[in-house]
Amino acid sequence: MGLFSLYMAWGESFRLIFLSPDAAFDLAFVQRIYGCDGFACLTGPLPAGMAAYLLHALEKHNPLRRDNSTGLPLVKKLRQFCLRQMTSLPYPLQNASLPSEIIISKPDPSCETIAVDELDEVEAILTGRLLSLGEIGRILRLGNESGRKHLSMVLQALCLTGRAALLPAVVPLKGSLVRCQRCGWEGIPRLKPCKGCGSQACCMCPDCLIMGGLSLCEALYTAPVPSGEAGETTGMPGRSRWRHWVERFLSVWPEGETGDKDVVCSPIMSGEANPARWLAGKAAVGATPAESEGEAGLATGKYHLDINFTPPQEAAVQALLRFGEREAPGGTCLVWAACGAGKTEVSFPLIGQVLGRGERVLYATPRRDVVLEIAPRLGKAFGSKRVVALYGGCGNQGKDAPLVAATTHQVLRFYRSFDLVILDEGDAYPYPGSRMLHFGVKKALRPGGKLVYLTATPAGWMFEQNKAKLVDIIKIPARPHGFPLPEPRFLKVTPLQKAGHGWVLHQAILDLIGTILERDGGQIFIFVPAVDLTRVVGEALRSAVGKPPFEGFRPDWIQWSHAGDRERDRKRESFFKGEFPVFVTTTIMERGVTVPRVHVLVLEADQAAVFDRATLVQMAGRCGRSPDYPTGQVWFIARSISREMEEALHEIRSLNKEAFQAGFLLDDYDAKLKEILSKGWQKNGIALGTG
Repeated sequence: MGLFSLYMAWGESFRLIFLSPDAAFDLAFVQRIYGCDGFACLTGPLPAGMAAYLLHALEKHNPLRRDNSTGLPLVKKLRQFCLRQMTSLPYPLQNASLPSEIIISKPDPSCETIAVDELDEVEAILTGRLLSLGEIGRILRLGNESGRKHLSMVLQALCLTGRAALLPAVVPLKGSLVRCQRCGWEGIPRLKPCKGCGSQACCMCPDCLIMGGLSLCEALYTAPVPSGEAGETTGMPGRSRWRHWVERFLSVWPEGETGDKDVVCSPIMSGEANPARWLAGKAAVGATPAESEGEAGLATGKYHLDINFTPPQEAAVQALLRFGEREAPGGTCLVWAACGAGKTEVSFPLIGQVLGRGERVLYATPRRDVVLEIAPRLGKAFGSKRVVALYGGCGNQGKDAPLVAATTHQVLRFYRSFDLVILDEGDAYPYPGSRMLHFGVKKALRPGGKLVYLTATPAGWMFEQNKAKLVDIIKIPARPHGFPLPEPRFLKVTPLQKAGHGWVLHQAILDLIGTILERDGGQIFIFVPAVDLTRVVGEALRSAVGKPPFEGFRPDWIQWSHAGDRERDRKRESFFKGEFPVFVTTTIMERGVTVPRVHVLVLEADQAAVFDRATLVQMAGRCGRSPDYPTGQVWFIARSISREMEEALHEIRSLNKEAFQAGFLLDDYDAKLKEILSKGWQKNGIALGTG
């Protein structure tokens, strides 16, 4: 697997050049569907990337149009052309030679065992995806070598009939550069021996290792998503259908550049050949698998929501719908919503609009827990059969639906698949700094597809990512309850001080925590910039128990956690239930966390490498989210005031000002807040002094 030979086949009315992992199979298949009179290899076995390089060179040379000869005279010319190209390849190739046997006369009868149903099943898996042979085999649960070999023949048959296309995983570019077609990495690779292809000079994409790795000798496969145009290929002869598919779907290797165009391998053909003779009308070239029973009508625009949109949400909904209705292809839209403003459901009417046109939608996010949380909400709104959730280890890789919720890593396995991509929290780690994930989201969009960012803290690249096109900006500056966002206050002290063999918190911080819990009740998030500080701060607080202002405290009312804590989930759930009031944590709790009556303290808030503007805004956004307690205290505590602290405060104040000027805040929110606070608060069994 992984080595491909170039060959030429010819018959009475056609000539064909392609690459194959098993030339004897292609001979048998071409004989069967095209009526082949002759078949000859042009090269020996080569890694997929090198074979694709030569196929492109042949396509550019255009021998089938420039030379009317056929049979062995043309084969000899093409062999010499390939030999000249191989001497110019940037890498030494083991087995990079002409085949000893020109004519292949013994066809492989295994093509007789391929059924049309198998082609349909594998094509359905490939539709809109970009998968390796191994990934397809895992979806089909093929556990042995013979099963994988048969699968490679099924894939070759799909490519020969125009129902799928082959993309070399890693392709040579200019000089010593190569490019990975799954993640977009470009660079000069380290050459090393490869067990897969036997070459002494193979290479692997370094960025794809997290996804299982791809090498120069591997191929990726894809099949096009239907365009939605009813009967677009109906009545076309086989050759015309094939050409229609190629012109609509395939791109050409860019000449002299390393641009965004993909290297897609399809047969080079001249003359007329109709594979429908073999397919017997069951699976016409370019057609897509028949809709299975029970799937009819899944792509509808009907949806159900249990919420009523507030005025700022409704304004955002209408702006998104106008964005989706634009006839001009492409476009990017940014929905900038205050933390807790309800941005997720705002996108649902747009999703319904796109599904109603029979198109596909991807809801992507960098975080696995967001996928787990959003997929049931999408299923409730649009129907569970219309939604599939994809994340590492989920076991849903072979499932398909018009609406996909996926982590941005899983998006790398899609290819020109979605008419609308919604990227939720694209500013969250690891997406902002990952070239690979940016590439994957772009690659998942169909040509002319639309992209929507949903976030409370937009990054600069969201405004500048595509300078050739204007980015629509839709803002939701107010939360549904109509109260302003709690604005941070600054406490300028050194948070931690050395005391003997340990550390103590500044007395002003201890007094602040005691006052908040006694007067306002509720709970407190204490954010720190490093993992080791969670224990340091937690133990410093526990050492203060029994002294003013913590006379009524118990040590177990103070807990701490971080990403590497094995009890992280248990502590998080206990805090959500109100079982302890003080939780010291890192930025793992900055997003996707709603605690009804929580206050926020950020220690060492001037550590800009960790606490940038967006992070500080997100942490402050944990406060005041509940309509039962729409306020709370937010404190940024540090020995100095950083620019990021000032920017976070400015952003929150600006949103409040915009919400007030737009009339999105309650007219009498001060009076209503006093009324809410006068009712007191149930502390879930935690007795905190007299509060």
